[in-house]
Amino acid sequence: MKLYHGTNCSSAINIITNGIDLKYSKPYLDFGAGFYATPNYDHAVISALRATDKYNRKYRKLEEPYIVNMNFALRKDLDLTVAQYVRHSERWGYFVLNNRLTKEILDAYDIKEHNQDGRYDICYGEIADGSIANIAYLVNKGVKSPRDIDFHNFLKDNGKPYPLQYSFHTQKAYSCITLLSCDIIKNKEKYMKMMERR
Repeated sequence: MKLYHGTNCSSAINIITNGIDLKYSKPYLDFGAGFYATPNYDHAVISALRATDKYNRKYRKLEEPYIVNMNFALRKDLDLTVAQYVRHSERWGYFVLNNRLTKEILDAYDIKEHNQDGRYDICYGEIADGSIANIAYLVNKGVKSPRDIDFHNFLKDNGKPYPLQYSFHTQKAYSCITLLSCDIIKNKEKYMKMMERR
């Protein structure tokens, strides 16, 4: 399967040159800290535009957005734990929320189903809506209980699904990825208009 990872130029070159390194992953992502990619090229481009804009503002750079192209094949010779989540499912919704909660909240509510400890090598499922960060913030601050959250709030108003994503959380998982190339994004204006419509 062909997958894409959108990022800024220097990060893309570093991935192609040195491989995937978990130390660059941020915590509290949809499926836990890891390396994320999508089979949806358009979504990868939009991710690259956003990541590059954030990088350039933070470091006062003028980098271009890039796409890392890769092949993914599940290796049967490895004992991989893979978690697959059905689109728009309750299990998916709460898993995404749980991965964004603090350890204190997870312990207080005895929440076991998460991937903050990297128990799953690979996760596969729908990308969550941007509102998930605000909802998780309210739970982490004690304003809301995890039991009060309706996972439907993570979905688009029109009910359409978000693109799919694959996340890789261990060195074993990375061995299923063959990095191919990194390319500058052409026709950025087209994708910037797409971002405005979202």
